[in-house]
Amino acid sequence: MTKPAICFVTNELYPLGPGGIGRMLHNFARHNETLGSPAEIHFLVPPELLASRPDAPMLLAGTFDGLAQVHICPDLANRPDLMAQLLARAGAHPWTLEWHLAESYRYYQGLLAAERRRGAPFDIVEFPDFGGWAVASIEAKRAGLAFTQTLIAARIHSTQGVIYRAERFTHHPGHSLGIVFDAERHLLAHADLIVGHERTVLAFNEDHYGLAGRWRGRCLLEFPPILPDDGDAPVQAEREPLDFIFSSRLQPFKRPDLFIRAAILFLERHPDHAGCFRLVSYGWDEAYIAGLRALVPETLKEKILFVFGASAAERASHLARSVVVVPSDYESLCLFAFEASRMGCKIILNGRCPAFGKTSRWQDENNCLLFDGSVAGLAAAMEKALCWAPSATASVAPDTPYWLRPAAWPVSRAPAVAQVKRPGVTVVCHGIRSPAEFERLFDTVLPLDAELDLAGGTDAVQVLLPRGHFAPDGPEARRVEAQGWQAVFPSGKNECPEMLGRRLAALEREAVLLHPFGFEAAPGFLALALDAMARDAELALVCGHVELVDPHTARSDYLRAYAGEAPSMALVSSRIASPFCLLRRDLPTRVPFDPRAGDLWFEVFARECALTGEGILVMPVIAATMDAFLAGRRETTKKISGGLTDAAGIAVGLPARLLSLDPVQPPGDGPDRPLTLHGEQLRPVSRIHPQGRVREWEPVQWHGGSRGIIVHPIAGEVTIGELRGPHRRVGRIVAHVRNLSEHNGGVEAAVALARGNAATQRILARLDGGEMADDVALSAWQTVGPGRQALIELSAYGTSRGNDRLLLITRLPPRGEESDCHLAFERVELWFNENIL
Repeated sequence: MTKPAICFVTNELYPLGPGGIGRMLHNFARHNETLGSPAEIHFLVPPELLASRPDAPMLLAGTFDGLAQVHICPDLANRPDLMAQLLARAGAHPWTLEWHLAESYRYYQGLLAAERRRGAPFDIVEFPDFGGWAVASIEAKRAGLAFTQTLIAARIHSTQGVIYRAERFTHHPGHSLGIVFDAERHLLAHADLIVGHERTVLAFNEDHYGLAGRWRGRCLLEFPPILPDDGDAPVQAEREPLDFIFSSRLQPFKRPDLFIRAAILFLERHPDHAGCFRLVSYGWDEAYIAGLRALVPETLKEKILFVFGASAAERASHLARSVVVVPSDYESLCLFAFEASRMGCKIILNGRCPAFGKTSRWQDENNCLLFDGSVAGLAAAMEKALCWAPSATASVAPDTPYWLRPAAWPVSRAPAVAQVKRPGVTVVCHGIRSPAEFERLFDTVLPLDAELDLAGGTDAVQVLLPRGHFAPDGPEARRVEAQGWQAVFPSGKNECPEMLGRRLAALEREAVLLHPFGFEAAPGFLALALDAMARDAELALVCGHVELVDPHTARSDYLRAYAGEAPSMALVSSRIASPFCLLRRDLPTRVPFDPRAGDLWFEVFARECALTGEGILVMPVIAATMDAFLAGRRETTKKISGGLTDAAGIAVGLPARLLSLDPVQPPGDGPDRPLTLHGEQLRPVSRIHPQGRVREWEPVQWHGGSRGIIVHPIAGEVTIGELRGPHRRVGRIVAHVRNLSEHNGGVEAAVALARGNAATQRILARLDGGEMADDVALSAWQTVGPGRQALIELSAYGTSRGNDRLLLITRLPPRGEESDCHLAFERVELWFNENIL
């Protein structure tokens, strides 16, 4: 057989950093060499890894020369396709769905580039189970866009979903957690192969994710090679150590608190014990580490020691004279424990951890001591360890890599090409409420004729013209019929969603393209969606992502992403599937359109599809463009999210009513309430113009109480105070201003938003009447009369990128004077466009 080619997707790779996964992947390449290089080994890494240290490229090249080929993900900003260009902008909006999609799309494009560089597809692409990096690649394969001859594998390491289960009281709830949890599950649900190191760990993950049915026949056990560093001098453990060591990362699920509490209990029982207890480790949460330190009584601080920044040699020296304790609640393998066993160390493991309990490689009192997961149990195991010696080391014999055992690979569940004729489709155009809207929709639907078989009867187009707005014998109906389409006249001004669902179910053709007003199909999307539906009979709904257009410039501005099979996200967000989508006609019979949701009926329908496990495919392509005036349309409310969450609780039989919870919403309190800056939140204001000392008094001042920020106009100048905006993209700014004096000729005021990297001179040029600029948005000037108050509004959606410059501006009116000109910006409201979350 020819050499199989496997590409590992990773964000860490030894020797660039100490991560265990990077070390394991390095070991795969070395082990492959010892076997005679029977496989091609490739790695795909992000550019940030090479930027982690100056010598990174040279170090990787030297390490993997002759062992493996390292590929670098492309910079999306340098890619020519529109999808990449739009996602490149998501980097300015961390933790949004678009930001996560951009990461996964970058790996997808990196794999395609690596295949082109190799000149052939990979036989296997292996993703880690964490991070959600596989979403775009998985969806591309499901759609038949790429990797049709490639097996996509997922290796069980530790997903955030599993870790956060073990750390259930540690993390703030938030919508971004659901994005990651769902993306991780998506890989595990759709990967061709699941690779685990221990049967108990596989079983734990299968149960956690509820994937027993999907995983049947798709799981393999494979123990990886555990190899020492080249040139490492072997370190032999002492036979009767007195010290104890914790040397895992300081993170809650690793349970350093358990080690500390057991050490305290041990020392209370044995105050004369000569040894000490060391935490030779590292961590990034200073508050958590401070909490661990606070557990240690003053009298024991010389016995329970925190050691940070130890070198590899120092750590090995500590290990050699210590009993090694690994109290983790969860591990998928724990290379550290096996390495310590090879050194001959005594090892204490948490028997409740799936990787240590009922496994084939760890045997209690043979090569380790197991404890029951409690403080008392660990303290007792520590006492026992002092007079116990292991009779064997844990077996580290590696299994034959699965890529060398093609007979064990599962049979692909999806054909490489569609095996059946693509289904017929009815395009259903709906949401039209005026003749003007009809004209716009008619023009956007016309290009679809080229992708449809209308003459042969395979496909059809229906245009829903509500009787409350259109006459059956009107000009719109005649134009529809003349085009060879069908005019349908629902009751009233807009058809009840439940009746629309019944209408779809009664259609003759299997597939329905929902074409709401305000969307224009991307060329080729419909053909791709129909092919995907023909490939997979389990698919109930197919869509893509949506391009948004700047209403001021008519240029492509942003991408609205959708998550698809994302039940966690469906509880709080409507970003599941685009209203412009292809679905099977019988889907609304299983998940009805709910009229109680009002205009948000489709969003609720899509979320219920995700919550009930319907097959949803979101192809990594742009499916449609949305009209600019629809971009600010509200997609959800807390009432909608609360109702769906409550229904989910009732469906699983919870006695608690989840309507009592306030649903977690994206930052900014959703579309119903703005983020309001007032009082102390206005204190950080600074003057950016005019510069220097221009008066004996400060023209831009924060005043406590209700006055907020006073911006004094200066003769012959504009006075500008600046606040920093939030990390999120701002849709609209509303400033509440008041002229505090009755004795002036009025003050002119405005607000502006400039992108974070916009120079002050560029802002001044715009205020001077310069040409429109993409990176500066300026409101209309408003004159605020003596003692009067006003609202100044600015639409900033096309300009804002998050972390913007918010500018509060005043100037004197013609022939105005400075005296008694005190204009207060009492509060500033920032309204967010929730549609970009």
